[in-house]
Amino acid sequence: MLQRIQSLLLLFAVGSLIIGIFMPIATITTGEAQYLYTSWDLHLNIPSGEILMTNYYIGVLQIVLAVVCLVTLFLFRNRTTQSKLCIAGIIINFILLLLMLFIYPDRIFPEIEAFKYQSIEIVYNPWCITSILSLAFLY
Repeated sequence: MLQRIQSLLLLFAVGSLIIGIFMPIATITTGEAQYLYTSWDLHLNIPSGEILMTNYYIGVLQIVLAVVCLVTLFLFRNRTTQSKLCIAGIIINFILLLLMLFIYPDRIFPEIEAFKYQSIEIVYNPWCITSILSLAFLY
């Protein structure tokens, strides 16, 4: 199974996506409060904080991408199918990064009532790079 370097890179991609599911993506600071942006929701950065918005699409895409990488890993005997699934994984990862780093922070979050008339500062978590690394591992 781990006879080719591609299989090892696919295993690293699965690991980085699983880490990315559980780590926060960014911290959003306004004049009044601080919010945590994760793969599953946007909530106040306090224990049991109020959830402003759920964004399950990012978490679901990360799980789907991890499953695609895992299935691709076990198709080591069929190189052409493995290559096609890697290309599909790269496309899914581009969609994930587009949602995670552009559409939600720039288009959707400013429309939330809590952020509407305030300036927001988004600081991305260093763990956010795990989703970008999975793209490199799939390539």
